[in-house]
Amino acid sequence: MLFAIFVIVTPIAVWLILHFMSRRKSSVETTEPEDLLEVCAVCQNEFMMSELLEKEIGGYGRVYCFCGQCIETLYHESQKKNKTNIETGE
Repeated sequence: MLFAIFVIVTPIAVWLILHFMSRRKSSVETTEPEDLLEVCAVCQNEFMMSELLEKEIGGYGRVYCFCGQCIETLYHESQKKNKTNIETGE
């Protein structure tokens, strides 16, 4: 009887659990990525994924999300710094 439990019943139970979990996972993955909320890496505010820009940074493939306002702020800061460096001769 113990042999039947280990050889027949246990593999069937494991298969059923794995089948149920994979089915549940696939239904979760069918949601649109635009519906998901993500945090901006700079300002830490939550935005819809459709509003953010994703960039892979570093050797490990880390993905960061940036909102438009933070990108614009960084751009203007960079332009201001470049302008002052040119004026001072650095």
